[in-house]
Parts: sequence; C-alpha cells; structure tokens
Amino acid sequence: MEEFKNNFNEENETYENIDKNQLTENEEYTWYDDEYKAAMSGTISEKNALSVYRPKIKKNRFKNPIFTAVISSIVTTAICFGIFAAISSGIAASRSQNPSTSLSIIAGNDSEIKTVANKKTGEAMSVADIYDMVSPSVVSIICTSKGKGLSGTSATSSGSGVILTKDGYIVTNNHVIDGAAIITVKTIAGQSFDAQIVGADARTDLAVLKVECDKDLPYADLGDSAALRVGDMALAIGNPLKEELVSTLTVGYISAINRTMIIDERQMTMLQTDAAINPGNSGGALINIYGQVIGITTAKSTGYDIEGLGFAIPVNEAIPVIESIIEHGYVTGRPLVGITGIDVTESIAAANDLPVGVYVDSVVSGSAAYEGGIKPGDVIVKFDGKKVENVDQINAIRDEHKVGDRIEVTVSRNGKNVKCTIVLQEEKPSTETQTEPQQIVPDAAQGGAQQYSFPSDFFSFFGW
Repeated sequence: MEEFKNNFNEENETYENIDKNQLTENEEYTWYDDEYKAAMSGTISEKNALSVYRPKIKKNRFKNPIFTAVISSIVTTAICFGIFAAISSGIAASRSQNPSTSLSIIAGNDSEIKTVANKKTGEAMSVADIYDMVSPSVVSIICTSKGKGLSGTSATSSGSGVILTKDGYIVTNNHVIDGAAIITVKTIAGQSFDAQIVGADARTDLAVLKVECDKDLPYADLGDSAALRVGDMALAIGNPLKEELVSTLTVGYISAINRTMIIDERQMTMLQTDAAINPGNSGGALINIYGQVIGITTAKSTGYDIEGLGFAIPVNEAIPVIESIIEHGYVTGRPLVGITGIDVTESIAAANDLPVGVYVDSVVSGSAAYEGGIKPGDVIVKFDGKKVENVDQINAIRDEHKVGDRIEVTVSRNGKNVKCTIVLQEEKPSTETQTEPQQIVPDAAQGGAQQYSFPSDFFSFFGW
C-alpha cells in the first residue's frame, strides 16, 4: 500500500501530505471519500478496489477579517435604522396627541394674549412648578353693589379672574361682576387695583375687566382645550370663600368634555372636572400639565349627596368672545330677533285657549321683530318654516343663521295664523338697544282685553 501511494504521487503530483503539527487549535480535520477514487478504481480490479481517505481542514469562517467586517456593518446599519424608526414614530404619536393651534388675540401691542399649543417637545411640569408659574396671574375680584331699599346697605361678593395680558386685561365670569358698582382686583403679590368693565356676555357667562398698572403684570398662557382627553390631569387655582383662602390649588382630572349644561336658563358646553371648585372659584383658571389655562372655572353642582362635579368654560370657546369684547366691547355677529318670549305648554294652552308655541311678551322697538310686524300677545307656532314649541327651539334655529338673513315667522294672533317676515339684526349691549314692552291690544271684535290664566312663575322668561 505504501509503495502504491508513493508511485501514485509521483505520477500525478497531486497528493498532499498533511502535517498535523501545523494545524492550529481551532482547526480540525475530517476524513472523506477521496476524489481520486474513480481513477484508482479504473486501475484496480473491482475485487481489490480500495477507498483512500485523507484529512481535510475545516476552517473557521469567522476568522476571516473580510467576512467579519461585512457582517458587523450589516448589523450596525440595522440597529441604527431601528432606533431612527422608533424615534420617528414617537414624535408622530406626540404630534397626533398634542396638535398645534394658532390662537391669538389682537388688542394693541401690549394687549396680545399669549397662547401656546400643548408643547410637542416639552415635558409635563410638576404640580408645584405649575402653581408657581400660574398663581401670580390668578386674581381676587371683590365686587360692591349699590345699596337698595330704605336701608341703602351695599353688598359685597367675590370671585376670581385670570390676567390675560401684561397691560391688565382680565377675564372672569359675568355672574361675578353682574350688578357691581365698584370692582377691586387684588393680586397674590398684594397689589390692589380699581377695575373697569370692558364688556360682558351673559350668554357665555364671560366678562373682561381692565386695570391700569405702571409695571407689566404677570399673565397666563392659554392652551388648547380641544386637545384634552378624559383622564388628563387638571388643576384649578382660585379664591374660594372670599379672601381668606386666596390662591387655593386643587388637583383632579378631566371627567368629561363637551358636556352640555343648562346654567341660569342658558345652555352651555362645558369641561367637567373633579378638581374641587367652590364658591369664589368662579372666573379662576383650570390648567393642564403644561401650565396653560385650558378653562375658566364657572360652576359646581351642589347637594348633600353630590361631590366632585365641577365645570369650566373651554378656553377655545372663550377666546373668540374675549377677542370681540376687547376689540368692540361686545360679542359681534350674533343675530337678534328682538323679542322676549315664554313657553306655552299644553296645560297653559288648554287653560287659555292658545296654541302650543312661544308667547310674545314684549318687542324691542326698532328690532327685527318690530319691523317685521310681530306684536306682543302673538304666539309663535312656526319659525323659519319649522314648528316650534319653546324658546330653545327658536334660539337653535336663529343661531343657524347670520345677521341679515330673512326668516318667515308664523304667529297665532287672536285665533288666526299670520305670516311675518323678519330680517335678523346684530345683537348689541342692552345700553344700545333698550326693551320697550308694548301692551297687548286685542281686536275690537273680541269685546275687550284678553285675560290669560298664567301660573305665577310664567313671566320668568328668557330674553332673545
């Protein structure tokens, strides 16, 4: 065998002699059928054929530096792309949860209300930091009313307000300053100012005051109430129970959004929160975790079995009202009919032989209703071609129109339906348009004045 092997090597010069001493520790060898088996089989009889084996080195590929470099670059690239994708998706999610807004108020260079969208790249602040930042802009509002009756004793009440501009524009609730003869504003720093009413809006329960100060006043940033979700943290700062508890902080969550409420016979859309709101908090600030005012606290449901039901005017709804009051002194663009009316229910209708609808109690001289021929004593049964049964329905239809629109009104007058056409006018402060009630004058054919059996609270009507 050894002799054959040497002869084969000399003739073919292809056999390798492997020196096992030259193998490294990580290399190993195996045996396998030699590729020269076929050649040998041709030279040897099948009976005496041999299978010849030789060692073969199995190399470790990872020892190859080129292979290692390629694999490392691929892995590194994949990791970098993964990190970049994760960061991009996080930024996109943050933007979708905190959309930007473009809220602004123009009222002179020093009267610009600073509005900031929920910070896309900012971080939530601690409760203590929020209080330190916002509380200087929340003020106490002390109102003194004129004395009435023989005693002539004046009364005082208090509420809260939020400074909007560095030159002293302040927002509060209309019901806080309603009927006040003297209004005093006090800051947490101990400053005291006499305030003037810029304008007030009973429909939204908002009012704007103005104070004069030699130095710039601390003012609040306004956020975006449309970005709120149920479960977001909410903080309230106000002055409950007069000045003894000035700048009180309460903390809770947004309990509901777009909550429809009837407050003082007015339908309002509110934010609901379980942050404690008490008498005196009215007009104060409801704040998000970025230190931005997102609501004007205005009401609380009370009762021995009620707890944690507070409400605030969303700042996005308040801003257009505030802008209009600062610029014009009132809310512009609102259509007005010029009537005070009372709901005629089925029981009232049956007792007085009237149709169900809205009884016209008085008409404003020169108003749309006056010019259109509507008279006191009429009962409105259709408004803009739609059957109506109460004042709220008429208000809802009216608010779908704009100033200058023509509306057909059907009234029942002395048992007959009469059609009138009115052109909606712009609602202005009561000092500019005074209500002049007119007496009901029935037709002579009815033989004298009409007599109605109205309940005692029938005339607690809502003006529109």
